Amino acid sequence: MVYNRQQANMKKILKVVGVLALILTVAFAASAFTRVKDSQSEKSCNLTVKYKNGDPADYVTVTAWYKGFSGGYHDFKTDKYGSVKLTWEYNDIEYLHIKGDKYTVNYSDGKNYTLTLKKNKYD
Repeated sequence: MVYNRQQANMKKILKVVGVLALILTVAFAASAFTRVKDSQSEKSCNLTVKYKNGDPADYVTVTAWYKGFSGGYHDFKTDKYGSVKLTWEYNDIEYLHIKGDKYTVNYSDGKNYTLTLKKNKYD
């Protein structure tokens, strides 16, 4: 009778251990498919935007359009000095839209650029 009780307890323990092992296996398998942010995949450059008279283009929206079929666009905002950090990950920036004008660009990761607008502040 003691032997049957020990067998029953052992079966319960094995079931619990089996369920825990299954849960851990599923958790590890699921974590293999989560996306890890690779800081090296994001590229950026610093851009200073100026009006044609040389004044900084402060607080201006810079819309970056990305190359490729799935490129899309992203809005950035200059600071009070006309500076902005542009970022991209998969597709390079093809052109910028600023104050209604299009500027074709070829920016590289880690570089600094200056863009002079075709307009003055109140044009």
